[in-house]
Amino acid sequence: MKSIAPLFSLKNIVLSLLFMSMAASVAASPKREMRGVWIATVWGIDWPSKQGVSENIRHQQQQQLSDILDRCKQMNLTTVCFQVRGMADVMFRSELEPWSSFVSGKRGTDPGWDPLEWVTAECHRRGLECYAWVNPFRWSSGTDYSSPQDKKWKDNGWLLSHGKYTVFNPGLEEARQHIVDICREIVEGYDIDGLIFDDYFYPNRIPETSDAPDYHLYRNESPWMTFGDWRRANIHKAIADVKSMISDTKPYVRFGISPAGVAGKDETSAAKWGAECVNVKASDWQYKEIYSDPLGMMYQGTVDFVSPQIYWPTTHDTAPYIPLAKWWYSTANMYGSHLYTSVTLERINTGSLAEHRRDLERQIDCNRRSNIDGNQGIMIYSAKFLPKVSHTLSGELFAYPSLTPAIKSAEETTEPPRNLKLRHGSLSWHPINGVRRYTVYAVPDEVSILEAMDENGDGIDGAFLIGVTYEPRYEVGTEKGYRYAVCAYSGFSTEGTPAWLD
Repeated sequence: MKSIAPLFSLKNIVLSLLFMSMAASVAASPKREMRGVWIATVWGIDWPSKQGVSENIRHQQQQQLSDILDRCKQMNLTTVCFQVRGMADVMFRSELEPWSSFVSGKRGTDPGWDPLEWVTAECHRRGLECYAWVNPFRWSSGTDYSSPQDKKWKDNGWLLSHGKYTVFNPGLEEARQHIVDICREIVEGYDIDGLIFDDYFYPNRIPETSDAPDYHLYRNESPWMTFGDWRRANIHKAIADVKSMISDTKPYVRFGISPAGVAGKDETSAAKWGAECVNVKASDWQYKEIYSDPLGMMYQGTVDFVSPQIYWPTTHDTAPYIPLAKWWYSTANMYGSHLYTSVTLERINTGSLAEHRRDLERQIDCNRRSNIDGNQGIMIYSAKFLPKVSHTLSGELFAYPSLTPAIKSAEETTEPPRNLKLRHGSLSWHPINGVRRYTVYAVPDEVSILEAMDENGDGIDGAFLIGVTYEPRYEVGTEKGYRYAVCAYSGFSTEGTPAWLD
């Protein structure tokens, strides 16, 4: 399939050869940086604008997704987090759960196509990673569903309610196994690059008294623990089981969680997991209200990365972005976990647009200055706001393509691609067995191979990266004066030895 990557600019690459300009541009746009975006499908927040099963609606839905992905490519983003399961209903063909009404218009009705399969292929055609975004436990926020699967879950007693929220009961092993099984369907059935959970666990503020609907289950199972610790342990079990399944199935698929933005207070989890207490006024409500304990997940090594929802500006009174991000980076580094902060643009339609853009710049600058081991990055919530910031980000901040941070514990040495050829502007090579994707570089003839290498030992300098491809070919155009290089690019984001075309 032909790559749709835009041709690189000779002017940009030549300018990058000027040492001062190149140093400044690489600092502003590093070679390795997660640049993700959330595409929310629940309630059609970002997509789709229309639901239904007709061919016309299907075409509109696919065109809308294409437009979003084109913008992601143009902005030099790396990763799309596509919501495939919002209310125990799915955006893919499943034997376990009903189709989502948010695509077909009715829960359980087949839309006539597979959105996850389609978006994964379209992401890869653009050199973008595709992460499947799953709400692990949420069943309903007030609606009483009645599909055959829903009736089965009710009859099995798997559901736990408080207020308007109903979730799969994390205290039941069968319910937790169901979460693992639905994630297995995704990991085994689709060519995704990652799986990410957000922060829906227990219903908010479910009581810890004998009136609680899961009180007797707790007392029968673990009366020696506190009620709260028992609930948090149930969440830990589910996370650990999903991680174990992925490790056994496709270990290169990254698994992460996007918890609430404040964690690790003195009175909650900091001391428990040997972390320094976070120094902000805002509370760690997630620990006691939904029983989310992201520090424990990092400590136990059951997630590859965390993407805390630091949904406040740098000027916020009780939860300012910069001290929170710095604390998260330091804490994640201590546990050996990657950190990619999630930020929201939901306030962008109020107040000064220019100030919102400046604050986003400050947040990205904070990430780049605060990370300790290069495992920085950002996830933007959400896709519908990208047009408001596309010019800001695709200028200096994301001036060059980027690779996602490498998992350093994954020691992979991959041979260089063979039979590299350039014909009619198309670069091609012989595929390497077991390699899903490749990185492509263009180095001006005036720059030697030695000069083109990254000074920190990370392969070829990121200033010469022109793209990522999931196929053994890449369209580079017919412009003369370049030496091309191709590297195998693993699911762990490690690069193999480059193959050079003189």
